[in-house]
Amino acid sequence: MRVRIKKEIKSMIQSMLKAHGYVEKLLQSNQIAEIKEILGQCQDCAIYIGKTIEESEGMGTQAVSRLELYCEQVYNISITRERKKSRYLKKQADAILNKVEQEVDNEITTERLKVVFLPYTASMWDCMETVWEAAVKDRECDAFVVPLPYYERNSKGNIEKSCYEGKEFPEYVPVIPYEKYSIEKEKPDIIYIHNPYDASNYVTSVYPEYYSSNLKKYTDMLVYIPYFISGHGAFPETHRALPAYLYMDKIIVQDDGKAKSLLNCVSEEKIAIIGSPKVDRLLKLNKHKKSIIDKEIPQIWKERIKNKKVILFNVSVSGILQNSEYALDKIRYVLSFFRNRKDVVLLWRPHPLIEATLKSMRLELYNEYVEIKKSFIKNEEGIFDESGDAGIASVIADAYLGECSSSLVHYFGVLGKPVCYMNWEIIEERQKEREFLSFTNYFIEGEELFFVPSNAALSRELYKFNLSEGTTEKIMTFPGTPGDKGQCYSGIKKLDEKIVLIPNYDEDIYVYDCVKRRAIKIVLSESRDCELLFNNAVEYNGKLFFIPQCYPAIVSLDMQTLEVCEFKECIKPFLRIESNEYIFISAFVKKEERLYLASCNDNRMLIFNMEDSNYEIKQIGNYLYGFGNMIYDGEYFWLTAYKKNSVVKWDEESGETKEVTFPIDVNQEKEGIWNLILDYKKELIICPAFSANIVFMDKDSGDYRFFNAKKKIMNGLTLEDINSWEGFMSAEFLDEETLLCIIWKNRSINLWNLRTNHWKSYPCRLSVDEMIKAEKRQIEKNWMAKSEPYSLSEDLIDIPQFIDYIAAGETKAFMKRYSCYQISEDGCPIGNKVHEYIKGKVLNTI
Repeated sequence: MRVRIKKEIKSMIQSMLKAHGYVEKLLQSNQIAEIKEILGQCQDCAIYIGKTIEESEGMGTQAVSRLELYCEQVYNISITRERKKSRYLKKQADAILNKVEQEVDNEITTERLKVVFLPYTASMWDCMETVWEAAVKDRECDAFVVPLPYYERNSKGNIEKSCYEGKEFPEYVPVIPYEKYSIEKEKPDIIYIHNPYDASNYVTSVYPEYYSSNLKKYTDMLVYIPYFISGHGAFPETHRALPAYLYMDKIIVQDDGKAKSLLNCVSEEKIAIIGSPKVDRLLKLNKHKKSIIDKEIPQIWKERIKNKKVILFNVSVSGILQNSEYALDKIRYVLSFFRNRKDVVLLWRPHPLIEATLKSMRLELYNEYVEIKKSFIKNEEGIFDESGDAGIASVIADAYLGECSSSLVHYFGVLGKPVCYMNWEIIEERQKEREFLSFTNYFIEGEELFFVPSNAALSRELYKFNLSEGTTEKIMTFPGTPGDKGQCYSGIKKLDEKIVLIPNYDEDIYVYDCVKRRAIKIVLSESRDCELLFNNAVEYNGKLFFIPQCYPAIVSLDMQTLEVCEFKECIKPFLRIESNEYIFISAFVKKEERLYLASCNDNRMLIFNMEDSNYEIKQIGNYLYGFGNMIYDGEYFWLTAYKKNSVVKWDEESGETKEVTFPIDVNQEKEGIWNLILDYKKELIICPAFSANIVFMDKDSGDYRFFNAKKKIMNGLTLEDINSWEGFMSAEFLDEETLLCIIWKNRSINLWNLRTNHWKSYPCRLSVDEMIKAEKRQIEKNWMAKSEPYSLSEDLIDIPQFIDYIAAGETKAFMKRYSCYQISEDGCPIGNKVHEYIKGKVLNTI
């Protein structure tokens, strides 16, 4: 006997017993007509139950015999006028019904449960597969897979074409054509669906006869299994109130967070916290990865992934719709990085409904998208995956690149593989040459120049450049964790046996004792939410005085006691409204016990006494544009204007000034333009920040001449430029005749002998292996978000960096057993748990 028939019989028997109780009350008031009517209905029910049992079990059952006896008892009650006898007959009728119910429960065999799975797209079958497998293995169940037909809609929401994917399911799944399976006739005990939208989907729609409102008419257990996996926390907001929820008996969810987020939409009784069966299939596929590659994937895939790492590139429907302004350029941008790679291949897997969606909702993008796709396939740039099985692609791939909104992200979380979220708006490469070492400040010992790179991945590394040999070498890694931004430190100083790193981006002062090999961090008092804290530092009487750029104080550090003092009053007059606005740049001079700081915003000069901390503020003429750099030649101060090609001569005693302006082939409005200035005999040497034209200016006459360093620089180095700027990051004399300058354009170290006019350029580079190792440390210590799953973001890491990280291997840092995926320690599949839970709910109601 079918479960639903047993349930119906039990329900009717319980109604009949209640009717008996009502009859007993009516007997007290002698309401004969009403009694006869109720007892007549009870007889009809008994006859219906008996007939139903005979149709299911055949003739001669004991339950039917008892029901015949029950009908006689009911008749006797209806004709008896003695209350005492009627109550006795009523008790006998109750006993008969109770016995019938026991016999239906215990003696009539329950037929196998009919369980039907109604997927509509093959790509979403994986959310049901292990539940189906559990049902197939269950001797008490008959399981059927009936893929549903569906419609695609056009841009107006009208039906455009009919689709059916029954032939796209795995061969081992025995599919029943929907035309050959009648839900109405079969009346399944359990129906599983993964499409909760009914008529509310603007892109697709299952046929209306398969909407949840209609399915519910023919089953007592309608179950929704979400077709996606998500991370820790709430159910996605777009999935919290959908039409099918009204008719569902059970909704399977991953964890408590998702259950709680649904309580405003459905009753708690409908929610079952079990996990996602998609997890099972992913883990099963991963165990058989080698076999899948050898036997299941197309031959062309095998050829293209051989000896290569595979990165899956995913584009979702919502992503391309919400970012249509950038979407196609972004896709081209991503594809471009894989064209010439021999160690990595791109597996491009767009959402299966992208083309239908674009045709329906973004027709202006549809043709262009198709052309990009065709070109990718024709030129064999990678693998284009249009298969229905995202699980296969996820197992083959070594990493994920795409959107955070896609459930594919969590496939990689389950498998413990790296994930990188892309930023749709980034469509130009930001780091052309990542192996370039960048720095502006250093200290020199003999023939060796020591520096800490401003590269984010190298902010704790000490490097050495040999001035005579032109070689670069890493010396050591300082203890501690590097920051997650570039140029954590703006300078480096060494006093006695202590190396001090001068903080730039949201870092504190860092002191390393070379003798004790111990690091100390000196915490600053003010908030460090600004980007540029200090420019450099000067030494006076055993103390370092830090030159602020945006930090609201001059800071002194006693190198013996490591005591810190912050002098804020002298800086207050110079502070800007925004905390990250420059107040000083590089216009500072140490003159005996006094520190001179020229504002970059106006014509004021701060003169700070490092001995007693007194200060005064003077004005430099009427030059309200501020200053970027400054020197003192023993008689006059010479200042370069900020954002202007001018030099100002200032006599401190008299206050007299003189300005010389000279043309240079750069945009005068370029934000941040400033020029470096050096004292050389009777001339000033001016090295512009954004031009290769070095200016020699006569101190007395103001006459100037140019030396174009561009040809010298480019003849010395033929490496690709890091950017278009051709000016100088830093410049200073090594001795009376040799100028050391670092170039923006290619981050080269240049030595120029002014007497012989000999110019030598040296590359300052990491090897590719060193670069990848350094980036790996930065990726895993600073850039990897500890969310679910662990992930990277293109806001921090460029796509070429991510590709190199994956190509290098060793990505175990991403492996973790996340609680939100409900992966069992005992290995019991979630699909088994879903099946047993739902089956139990059906059987327990009998």
